[in-house]
Amino acid sequence: MKNLFYFVLLILSINLDCFTASLTEGFLIRNVNYRRFLSIGFVFGLVQSLFFILGYVSGKLSSNFLSPYDHWVAFLLLLVIGFHMIYEEIRGRSDEENAGFSKNIKTLAGVAGAVSIDAFAVGVVSFILIKGWVLFTFLVFVLTFLLSLTGVFLGSRFSFLSKKLKFTQALGGTILILIGLKILLEHLGVF
Repeated sequence: MKNLFYFVLLILSINLDCFTASLTEGFLIRNVNYRRFLSIGFVFGLVQSLFFILGYVSGKLSSNFLSPYDHWVAFLLLLVIGFHMIYEEIRGRSDEENAGFSKNIKTLAGVAGAVSIDAFAVGVVSFILIKGWVLFTFLVFVLTFLLSLTGVFLGSRFSFLSKKLKFTQALGGTILILIGLKILLEHLGVF
């Protein structure tokens, strides 16, 4: 449980994509529709959890091979994911590319999968940090559900602010890089 704080930071970091996509969807929905909001949160949480489990199992299966290098693998994966998130923010890709996704369950699942790729990589890294995967998978689901639900709700309520909320994805990427650096430095004996 010593790493619970870092794990929650990891979950929050990878969920900034879900939050941003949900916020953008809320900007488009504008009217409060609890059933639609709940379906967005549920699908995002479910897909994020499934990707996390798949990553965790992959990491666990390859742990004997990766064990001597696990800290480097964790650092490099989080570094690549973090820089990719920052790059996507700087590139200026509009979240409106995914807007309107909640009208169709297939599109909703596709967007949820696209923003959950990071959860797979974090799952691979997580076998280093955690022992009890069931609790942490539940945390992934709950935090993803809550952040997505909050994002779509806030987006619908504050659609007039849509141009002012920026850099959430870059913030998430920076947090991932810092967590990766912390893991590397701890294993190298610096901390």
